[in-house]
Amino acid sequence: MKLPKILNKSVAVRTTFLVLCIVTLIMFVAGTLQTRYTRSAVGAEAHRQASHAMDGAIKMIDTRVSKVETAVNTAAGYAYLLAQDKKKAYTLLQRLIAANDDIAAVTLMYRAGYFPDEGRYYAPTISRDPVSGALEEDEIGGPEYDFCYLETDSNWVYTTKLDTGYWCLPYVDSMSTKRAMVTYSVPLHDERGETYAILCADVDLQWVRHVVETSKPYEYSTVMVLSRDSQYVCHPDSQYVLSINAITQVKHDNETDIIRLTENMLRWKRGVDTVHSMVSFDSPKAKEHYDTYIVFYAPVERVQWSLCFSIPQEKVMELPNRLGAHMRILIIVLLVTIAFMLRYIIRHQLLPLKDLATSASKVAQGDFHATLPEIRTEDEIRNLRDSFENMQLSLTEYMDRLQKTTASKAMIESELQVAKGIQMSMLPRIPDAQSPTPDTQLYGCLTPAKAVGGDLFDFFVRDGKLFFCIGDVSGKGVPAALVMAVTQAQFRTISAHEDAPERIITELNDRLAADNTTNMFVTLFVGIFDPAEGVLRYSNAGHDSPLLITSGGTDFLSCDSNLPCGVMPGWQFTQQQAVIASGTTVLLYTDGLTEAENIDHAQFGEDRIVAVAQQSDALPRPLIDLMTAAVHDFVGEAEQSDDLTMLAIRYK
Repeated sequence: MKLPKILNKSVAVRTTFLVLCIVTLIMFVAGTLQTRYTRSAVGAEAHRQASHAMDGAIKMIDTRVSKVETAVNTAAGYAYLLAQDKKKAYTLLQRLIAANDDIAAVTLMYRAGYFPDEGRYYAPTISRDPVSGALEEDEIGGPEYDFCYLETDSNWVYTTKLDTGYWCLPYVDSMSTKRAMVTYSVPLHDERGETYAILCADVDLQWVRHVVETSKPYEYSTVMVLSRDSQYVCHPDSQYVLSINAITQVKHDNETDIIRLTENMLRWKRGVDTVHSMVSFDSPKAKEHYDTYIVFYAPVERVQWSLCFSIPQEKVMELPNRLGAHMRILIIVLLVTIAFMLRYIIRHQLLPLKDLATSASKVAQGDFHATLPEIRTEDEIRNLRDSFENMQLSLTEYMDRLQKTTASKAMIESELQVAKGIQMSMLPRIPDAQSPTPDTQLYGCLTPAKAVGGDLFDFFVRDGKLFFCIGDVSGKGVPAALVMAVTQAQFRTISAHEDAPERIITELNDRLAADNTTNMFVTLFVGIFDPAEGVLRYSNAGHDSPLLITSGGTDFLSCDSNLPCGVMPGWQFTQQQAVIASGTTVLLYTDGLTEAENIDHAQFGEDRIVAVAQQSDALPRPLIDLMTAAVHDFVGEAEQSDDLTMLAIRYK
């Protein structure tokens, strides 16, 4: 069953559905906004945490590096007291390395041949054992130690050239423990201002990893440190440290967003980037790889490193996503609960309406005294019940009146049928082929628009002559029928002793006009046909002209314009006469024929009368039957608007 059919069968279901749709929409919008707000808040918090951790890590690195610089620079300040003496040089180194635990080794590199008895290279050093912390003295300069620093060591080259403190690039100590190291060097000057040696402090980079790992904002975030030569100073995989060139690696993998990120880091910029993969930075040993990472990066300016934290966006948004999933489940549970509760509540509230509908159905089936349900509330349903009760009372009273009216109407209809029978009995009885005289044949019919009507026709034979008339009383119904009865009776009475048609109409007019307070009138055509001579004498009182139908065609009988009977007493009507040829049919009719209307209010008219007459054989009964059928076909479903009367007389 389709949803619209289900909804149309129950107000409770339809209301529940509509409310549920609105609640669903509200919850969906609220849930979406809440999820967006939560994701935005969590993202902002991640940014804050990462920035705070970044600043803390950089500050810690800078502090410890700064302490090394301070210790070395301090030692360089009093080095002229000790460093120019070969025996006292170790004392200088001893004091320096003892003053800072981050220093793994200290070395004095003298210029070529500074101590002639030591040859070209002389580099006394003191190193700290990474395990026990014990200090060991040594001398490492010269080819025998593979350390020709005057030609190959960057500390000597750049420090003497820059003539200031210098942090070298990170490197792997190849002479002792193979540890990642970085060296800070300062030049030592003699009385002439010339550099006679450089003082170097080697710093083990193991503490850098510890600092950044303890500073990262989240446990699942990763941290990396790049030096200015694109080498990893710190990496989650220790095998990458000082062995992989980051820029070469990302360009080989051709990852545009990682390349851009690496270039920004090597330009010592600070920022946040979103990248879609960290495969180039991650080691093959990484346990998890995510689709999107948020990378925070900033420079450690003192040593020209770049520090970055990478945070998987999926992990950052894990809580909002979980919250969103739980919220969706909660919304579904709430919607189901609300649906059941709404359906129950609405059905309970509509029970009185259902009972009222049952009572209404009984009333509709005719039980006007059906008991209506009691409703204790004062709401709209109570108002509807009261209104229905008033309607029930009104309907009961109406039905009582209707029964009385129907009985009265039935009585009137019965009386009208009796009146119709009486009226029809007043008309002359006409068999199928009536021949009032040997030389004439006649047929007529009258179809009232209501039970009784105001049309009339009559004929009789006296002294071998055919007396006939046809008339139409103004109005319809009972008043017209009464005037019709009077008119027909007067015609019979007057024509019984009068042979002139104009005198018959004149006397009839005077009688009808006397005391005519209702102003009703009759259009009347009276004719006297003498078959022996074939002469028709006639007088017309405002009636339609008869139609003459001969073998040669059709034509309307010429009639004078006279007033209808009953309008003006004393009116002098005129007589006319016409010779009727043998085989001629005279068709008389009322305006119910010419003015018969169809549903478009078009009238039958004289042209159609002529056309139908020309199609007939001019015999009275077939002519009238054909004309009647033509009128019915023309009118169609339109209601008959006037009495229809026709009388046809054929002269043999």
